Amino acid sequence: MNAPDMLRGALASLAEDYPQPALAQAASSLSTAYRAQGGEAAAPGAIQSPVAAAAYALTRLPATCAALEAVLAATHLRLPDWRPTTLLDVGAGTGASVWAASAVWPSLAHATLLERDQRMIAVGQRLLAEAPTECAVAWRQVDIADSRERLASAPVDLCISSYALNELSHAARLPLVARLWEVCGGALALVAPGTPAGFAAIREARAWLIGAGAQIVAPCPHADACPMQPGDWCHFSQRLARSRLHRQLKGGDAPYEDEKYAYVVAARKPGAPIAARVIRHPVVRAGYITLDVCAPGGLARSEITRSDRADWRAARAARWGSALARLPAKTRAL
Repeated sequence: MNAPDMLRGALASLAEDYPQPALAQAASSLSTAYRAQGGEAAAPGAIQSPVAAAAYALTRLPATCAALEAVLAATHLRLPDWRPTTLLDVGAGTGASVWAASAVWPSLAHATLLERDQRMIAVGQRLLAEAPTECAVAWRQVDIADSRERLASAPVDLCISSYALNELSHAARLPLVARLWEVCGGALALVAPGTPAGFAAIREARAWLIGAGAQIVAPCPHADACPMQPGDWCHFSQRLARSRLHRQLKGGDAPYEDEKYAYVVAARKPGAPIAARVIRHPVVRAGYITLDVCAPGGLARSEITRSDRADWRAARAARWGSALARLPAKTRAL
């Protein structure tokens, strides 16, 4: 998946405002802060200048946008007739949600983005001024960890919190999920880094949402207890092309990056059923494909050969994260 051309252009324009050495230094400092937190989040106060906010957008926005667009595309698959017109994003960063949601649902007409850091808001406003959407965007400077803050005054079709739960204390996470679900009129998407800790935050939120009566529409094909065993975690990966500027700022030569993420989407109404979700890269050998899947009965492994013609065609098209319309005949529980 390539970043949208308009986003690439907006980021290139943003980069022209700063000397490249300053951007590279800021990007390096952010990476150091991120690693110090175990890869889960930037350290509190890591964005301390306009150039740091710009460096964050240049190095992270394409990847977070790609991951979020994949999450919302999976939601659209389960809710094909749903057309959200309003969006609420808490912990909005530099506005990835508007780029991603507008690509999936052109029906989006109004977005409210809540972000704590004014420098991130300023960068997001500048970038979204070049977004190819008719969506009207309103920013609010809000600390989402403050339970006294009212998130919305009326129900919102699509609520999002991406890469924000993991930046909160454990005690603040479920109260935020509860406040989001309270104002959610359609679907709520929660996204976190694709790490054990990120998945743990998503898993806990999923359990709470099920207890609150939510319908789980993605990625899970069921609303039973998560079958992942200790030491394992459910996550997905989105590959996207890296721009020349991105490679220069990150000091890497690879022409692409793989953004790993964990997520859950809950809705007020059930989604169209799926039989299973592919939870690992398919293993493809000559005349033989193995799929590890999550199905309503739990974790399972499907082993498909060319003689299984219908299952073979579906398996050839399957990717990590794909939804399966039916469970292959040769499937066994793990």
